[in-house]
Amino acid sequence: MDHLLFAAIGFLTLHSVLAAIDGLYLHLWRYRLHARPASRREHLWHTLRAVLFPAVVGTLFLAPVGGPLLWLGAALFVADMVILMADVLEEPGSRSDIGGLSGPEYALHVVLTVFHVAAFVLLFAARPLGAWSISAPLVVAAVWPPMVHTIALNLLPGAVVVALVHILLLVFPHRLPAAGRPAARHWP
Repeated sequence: MDHLLFAAIGFLTLHSVLAAIDGLYLHLWRYRLHARPASRREHLWHTLRAVLFPAVVGTLFLAPVGGPLLWLGAALFVADMVILMADVLEEPGSRSDIGGLSGPEYALHVVLTVFHVAAFVLLFAARPLGAWSISAPLVVAAVWPPMVHTIALNLLPGAVVVALVHILLLVFPHRLPAAGRPAARHWP
């Protein structure tokens, strides 16, 4: 099952890199969604997902979990997917005054969703059936392959920082300096 884990961590890594471009550059810097009254709720959804991401990665990717911990991670993933749907439904109204989502950003969101879901589906498929038993031990094997554990461990600090930035900008929406030009519909 190691090949599934390697594919899962690969998709998670690709997702994380592209999410940094989308979330930090486009959402926070270029469009300053946190500071736009029309986009406040969209920023709230982004903040909730940013907070959930380190929890889900920490729960599912750091160690070969099973039983209640595996189900907790799966529940956090499902919660993330529900919030993602709320975000998608919010975006048209949130960005209508700036022309909506550009084609490239929409395409980026599709790729991000595919990579995110692929990472977790592969991870769930890599878990032995016995790991899904509610009575399974919290950790069902000694260790993950070192590369999987190391990449997951290295993604966590950045994910926590991104979550904290989102929270701060939710509370103090005008603290991030302006990007130097008004938000444009198309990027780059």
